[in-house]
Amino acid sequence: MPVADWAGLLFRAFVVWQVGWGLVAFVMVWRDKGLARSGRGRTPERDLHRAEAWGGWLGSFVAQQVFRHKTRKAAYQRVFRRIAAGWALAWVGALLLGIFI
Repeated sequence: MPVADWAGLLFRAFVVWQVGWGLVAFVMVWRDKGLARSGRGRTPERDLHRAEAWGGWLGSFVAQQVFRHKTRKAAYQRVFRRIAAGWALAWVGALLLGIFI
């Protein structure tokens, strides 16, 4: 299989990975917002960050905006922004790899 075919396959897998984890993180933030409203036990922040780190950063970001959840908590946002920056760099790398192969 030519290198370009492998690069295309890897890029598609990367996108599917991001979408899958994005959906997981979106649902986790949505669920945590519901738990916060009802006063029940919450999803630990480390679990939310773990889903973001696995690739769900964009889904988490969208959920934070849609549900207005965790947007003003500075400590949470510091960790989230580091994770998002890391994934943004990964996207730049993936796109550059796709362009140059």
